Amino acid sequence: MIDNKFAVMKFITRHKLLFGCLIAAWIIGMIFTVVLISRSTRSQIKVPKTSHPLIHPLQHNRLPPASSFKMVKALRYCNPPNDMTPGQEGKSPVNGTLEFVAVMTRHGDRSPLRPVRNQSIINCGTQSTPLLQKYMKTLKYLRGSSKHLSPFAMFPLQPAENTCTPTHMTLLGAHQLLMVGQILHKAYIEDHGLLSKNWTSDHIKLYSTVFSRTFQSAVAFLFTFLPTFNVSNIRIIPSRDDRFCMSDYYCRCPLADYLDKQKVYKKRRLMASHPAVLHLMQKLNPIVKHDPNHSNIFDPFEMFDCTMGYVCHGSHLPCIPGTNECVTFEHVRNLIAYMDWVGRQFVRDSSNTKAGMLNMHGFLNHLLSNMRAYISGKEATRFILYSGHDITLEPLSAALGIDDGNLIPYASRIVFELYSHSVNSKLKYVLKILYNGKDVTKYATFCKSFFKESLKSSNPSDYGICPFESFQKYIEEFVTNAGASSFQALCNTVQPSSYPFEATYSSYVYESYKP
Repeated sequence: MIDNKFAVMKFITRHKLLFGCLIAAWIIGMIFTVVLISRSTRSQIKVPKTSHPLIHPLQHNRLPPASSFKMVKALRYCNPPNDMTPGQEGKSPVNGTLEFVAVMTRHGDRSPLRPVRNQSIINCGTQSTPLLQKYMKTLKYLRGSSKHLSPFAMFPLQPAENTCTPTHMTLLGAHQLLMVGQILHKAYIEDHGLLSKNWTSDHIKLYSTVFSRTFQSAVAFLFTFLPTFNVSNIRIIPSRDDRFCMSDYYCRCPLADYLDKQKVYKKRRLMASHPAVLHLMQKLNPIVKHDPNHSNIFDPFEMFDCTMGYVCHGSHLPCIPGTNECVTFEHVRNLIAYMDWVGRQFVRDSSNTKAGMLNMHGFLNHLLSNMRAYISGKEATRFILYSGHDITLEPLSAALGIDDGNLIPYASRIVFELYSHSVNSKLKYVLKILYNGKDVTKYATFCKSFFKESLKSSNPSDYGICPFESFQKYIEEFVTNAGASSFQALCNTVQPSSYPFEATYSSYVYESYKP
């Protein structure tokens, strides 16, 4: 062994020049490779040429290519139409019949909720397709036909083509809902015949919060989902509450308000424990703000909303004119990582689950009563659409027990499917729940125990089935299981004077953020 080592050393000593040349060639090759990669990357990032003085074509404020690994999480939130594919909707867990479907959607892509730097020159359009062209042409022809859709008649049927108006849905958002409608049309209309071409308003119920973005999302979805799109048959019922609580009885709940406020302040406490995040907010705030006199952006969720207005449209991230002070994509990635971490802190939080049930109890009762009405033959409604927001899907996923802590992407959907099948000549009903095409039934709080039992069953057909009765029992017995005589009695177990939070946390952390 020692002789071999000496032989190697002797060989290296004799051929120093050769080894030096090899190392130099390797270094030159690496430099050449890096140069080629950077050129390739620059060619993939198609930044529109513009002479606008506010656009800084600096290397460090450009987005990575869409195919880059760095873009995965950001694009998952943006939810590009071309990435939308059919999921597990319409795939029956039993050898039976699809009877009823309810869909809760988040609106499509919108501009940030507040003005941001360079917003007027961000292109909020989308790639043209035959489907999109048909949608735009048809709705332009129908302009003015929505007068019967009060109080939505004040809103245009479709969003503006390229402009980015704060809070408003973009054409990209409409494109997303067109794709969702197309996917569910194939799953439910073509494969199961849920609705016929002669459908009427008796067969569907449509609800939307009173915002242009949710109304336009509902219209775009219906354009591709319905067997025939007829505006005169469409009746969209307004919901003044983001949670579709349906009545004042379920809309006013001091305990829910208390738990929601507790969650807000827990988020503030988490941020206070991360000074690096606070420092990041202070750094990005003057860059992203549209006007120096506007209120500050010190909440990471609000900052994320602002920056994604650039990312989801492939725009340069903003810079302060005349400086190298820019938002970089690494800043955005840090925001996403932080919010993913915050979300995971609430996944198995019993208070968060309880708040979800209190906030969504009106909606869940409404859904349950419609399912029972169809089963009993009292109503012909087979499809319900609820067009809402991320703040609608978040408490719903918490109430169902399917929350994974991640941000709710644009045009997300939670779907309830009701199937019937025959067992010993007796008709049984089972429920299936899906989130963005993924079957999440086995994670639902009211189905977990049944799934465990079905694994032990000798009958393979029992596996993966969640009885409708389990869902019904979960909703109906929530109040009594919480130890209250009624929903309002449960809600009034805490009074507004019980809120101790204002004096607990520094106002410095959220100087201007008002939840």
